[in-house]
Amino acid sequence: MRSLLCVPGSKPAMLQKAFGTSADQIIIDLEDSVTTLDKPLARENVEEFFRSLKTDKRVSIRLNERSSDEIKADRNLIRALRGGPLTSVILPKIHTLDDVRFWNRYLPREFSFEVQIESAMGLVNTAAIAANSRVHSLAFGPADFMASTGMPSSAPGTPSKEVPRALEYPLSEIVIAAHAYGKLAYDGPYFEFANQVGLSDSANTARALGADGKWAIHPDQISIINELFTPSEEEIETAQRIIDAFDNSSGAANFNGLMIDEASKKVAERLLERATRIHK
Repeated sequence: MRSLLCVPGSKPAMLQKAFGTSADQIIIDLEDSVTTLDKPLARENVEEFFRSLKTDKRVSIRLNERSSDEIKADRNLIRALRGGPLTSVILPKIHTLDDVRFWNRYLPREFSFEVQIESAMGLVNTAAIAANSRVHSLAFGPADFMASTGMPSSAPGTPSKEVPRALEYPLSEIVIAAHAYGKLAYDGPYFEFANQVGLSDSANTARALGADGKWAIHPDQISIINELFTPSEEEIETAQRIIDAFDNSSGAANFNGLMIDEASKKVAERLLERATRIHK
């Protein structure tokens, strides 16, 4: 998945619109974007919406955090949606492996987990969380992470302008842990949804760190995210030429003035694998 569009379950019109976008995955939110008073209504909306939903997109529901009084009602909703297009649940504010084990016992077994790492405690436990067999992906939650660590902010989920790259370290840790165990890794949203330059910079950084995609909070962000997480024709051509050059050599080879080796070939093969998945 390149783009994951998060929409509040309390807004039926937004739900309908989301499935008409080019987002690869739709995340229906019951947590932060829904007020406490609106959470029962959101669950009712979602259950009604799913009755007629037909889609080829990956569909997820973000539940309320483990400590919330809402989780019993959330579980009842997930049970009611068995057999439909729901593919996974998003688990927010996962701090430890025990949190994952709790949800594993609590929720129906047929839905995989997509885990949000949103705290200092979550970050130091990322590898153990990623190793769990039910975890499908890890996603960075920048706003809550910044609150957890006391990082100064210029906007929600955005580091201060004096240190704009402050979130690269935690995102990199999440990507490394996810890929070490064969899981997907996603960057969190860029909150200044009208700032296309800022979004492009954020998405380019995430891809450079190895992230597989990025959350979106507005439909206008999707095309930029999709473009930046899709290998270009030039990248695909170069990757194939690197593979061919190495395969036709007896070891390390000269490719347009660059020394390439087995590691170079693996990087190129991974890019081609990504391109193949996207264009299926």
